[in-house]
Amino acid sequence: MERANEIVRDGPGYSSDAQWPELVSRAVNDLSRIVHAEIRLAELGIKRLIEQELDRSLKVMVAMGFLLCAAVCAVGAAVIGLHAALGLWWAAFAIVAAISGLVGVGFFLWAKRRPESILSA
Repeated sequence: MERANEIVRDGPGYSSDAQWPELVSRAVNDLSRIVHAEIRLAELGIKRLIEQELDRSLKVMVAMGFLLCAAVCAVGAAVIGLHAALGLWWAAFAIVAAISGLVGVGFFLWAKRRPESILSA
Protein backbone atom coordinates (compact mmCIF):
# COMPACT_ATOMS: atom_id res chain seq x y z
CA MET A 1 0.00 0.00 0.00
CA GLU A 2 1.43 3.37 -1.03
CA ARG A 3 1.02 6.55 0.95
CA ALA A 4 -0.78 9.51 -0.61
CA ASN A 5 2.13 11.95 -0.20
CA GLU A 6 4.73 9.73 -1.82
CA ILE A 7 5.68 10.33 -5.43
CA VAL A 8 5.49 7.36 -7.68
CA ARG A 9 8.76 7.24 -9.58
CA ASP A 10 8.24 4.12 -11.49
CA GLY A 11 6.68 4.47 -14.86
CA PRO A 12 7.34 4.39 -18.56
CA GLY A 13 7.86 8.17 -19.00
CA TYR A 14 9.94 8.83 -15.91
CA SER A 15 13.66 9.34 -16.23
CA SER A 16 15.42 11.40 -13.54
CA ASP A 17 18.49 12.01 -15.69
CA ALA A 18 16.44 13.38 -18.60
CA GLN A 19 14.72 16.10 -16.50
CA TRP A 20 17.83 17.76 -15.01
CA PRO A 21 18.96 19.64 -18.12
CA GLU A 22 15.45 20.99 -18.66
CA LEU A 23 15.15 22.05 -15.02
CA VAL A 24 18.55 23.74 -15.04
CA SER A 25 17.69 25.49 -18.29
CA ARG A 26 14.40 26.74 -16.87
CA ALA A 27 16.07 27.90 -13.65
CA VAL A 28 18.75 29.81 -15.57
CA ASN A 29 16.09 31.32 -17.82
CA ASP A 30 14.00 32.40 -14.80
CA LEU A 31 17.04 33.91 -13.07
CA SER A 32 18.00 35.74 -16.25
CA ARG A 33 14.50 37.20 -16.56
CA ILE A 34 14.54 38.28 -12.91
CA VAL A 35 17.94 39.97 -13.31
CA HIS A 36 16.81 41.74 -16.48
CA ALA A 37 13.63 42.95 -14.75
CA GLU A 38 15.62 44.25 -11.77
CA ILE A 39 18.05 46.07 -14.05
CA ARG A 40 15.14 47.65 -15.92
CA LEU A 41 13.54 48.77 -12.64
CA ALA A 42 16.85 50.28 -11.52
CA GLU A 43 17.21 52.10 -14.87
CA LEU A 44 13.72 53.54 -14.55
CA GLY A 45 14.38 54.65 -10.98
CA ILE A 46 17.66 56.31 -11.91
CA LYS A 47 16.07 57.96 -14.95
CA ARG A 48 13.26 59.41 -12.81
CA LEU A 49 15.76 60.61 -10.21
CA ILE A 50 17.92 62.33 -12.84
CA GLU A 51 14.88 64.00 -14.41
CA GLN A 52 13.75 65.29 -11.01
CA GLU A 53 17.23 66.62 -10.19
CA LEU A 54 17.52 68.34 -13.58
CA ASP A 55 14.11 69.91 -13.10
CA ARG A 56 15.03 71.10 -9.61
CA SER A 57 18.40 72.47 -10.70
CA LEU A 58 16.77 74.38 -13.59
CA LYS A 59 14.32 75.97 -11.16
CA VAL A 60 17.16 76.87 -8.79
CA MET A 61 19.12 78.47 -11.66
CA VAL A 62 16.12 80.59 -12.67
CA ALA A 63 15.59 81.65 -9.06
CA MET A 64 19.29 82.50 -8.72
CA GLY A 65 19.08 84.63 -11.87
CA PHE A 66 16.20 86.63 -10.43
CA LEU A 67 17.99 86.99 -7.09
CA LEU A 68 21.14 88.19 -8.84
CA CYS A 69 19.12 90.75 -10.77
CA ALA A 70 17.49 91.91 -7.53
CA ALA A 71 20.88 92.18 -5.82
CA VAL A 72 22.31 94.28 -8.66
CA CYS A 73 19.29 96.59 -8.54
CA ALA A 74 19.55 96.88 -4.73
CA VAL A 75 23.25 97.75 -4.92
CA GLY A 76 22.54 100.33 -7.63
CA ALA A 77 19.73 101.84 -5.58
CA ALA A 78 21.96 101.98 -2.50
CA VAL A 79 24.73 103.73 -4.46
CA ILE A 80 22.32 106.28 -5.95
CA GLY A 81 20.63 106.85 -2.58
CA LEU A 82 23.96 107.39 -0.82
CA HIS A 83 25.09 109.70 -3.62
CA ALA A 84 21.94 111.75 -3.17
CA ALA A 85 22.54 111.93 0.59
CA LEU A 86 26.30 112.48 0.55
CA GLY A 87 26.81 114.17 -2.80
CA LEU A 88 29.95 112.10 -3.45
CA TRP A 89 30.05 109.15 -5.83
CA TRP A 90 33.25 107.65 -4.45
CA ALA A 91 31.87 107.66 -0.89
CA ALA A 92 28.63 106.03 -1.99
CA PHE A 93 30.50 103.27 -3.85
CA ALA A 94 32.90 102.77 -0.94
CA ILE A 95 30.12 102.36 1.61
CA VAL A 96 28.14 99.93 -0.58
CA ALA A 97 31.29 97.94 -1.37
CA ALA A 98 32.23 97.69 2.31
CA ILE A 99 28.75 96.55 3.35
CA SER A 100 28.55 94.07 0.45
CA GLY A 101 31.97 92.67 1.34
CA LEU A 102 31.03 92.20 4.99
CA VAL A 103 27.75 90.51 4.06
CA GLY A 104 29.60 88.24 1.62
CA VAL A 105 32.20 87.20 4.20
CA GLY A 106 29.47 86.63 6.79
CA PHE A 107 27.50 84.50 4.36
CA PHE A 108 30.62 82.52 3.46
CA LEU A 109 31.37 81.82 7.12
CA TRP A 110 27.74 80.83 7.73
CA ALA A 111 27.77 78.46 4.73
CA LYS A 112 31.11 76.96 5.79
CA ARG A 113 29.83 76.10 9.27
CA ARG A 114 28.81 72.46 9.63
CA PRO A 115 25.41 71.68 11.09
CA GLU A 116 25.27 69.93 14.42
CA SER A 117 24.41 66.27 14.32
CA ILE A 118 20.90 65.34 15.40
CA LEU A 119 22.19 62.22 17.11
CA SER A 120 24.55 64.14 19.40
CA ALA A 121 21.67 66.07 21.00
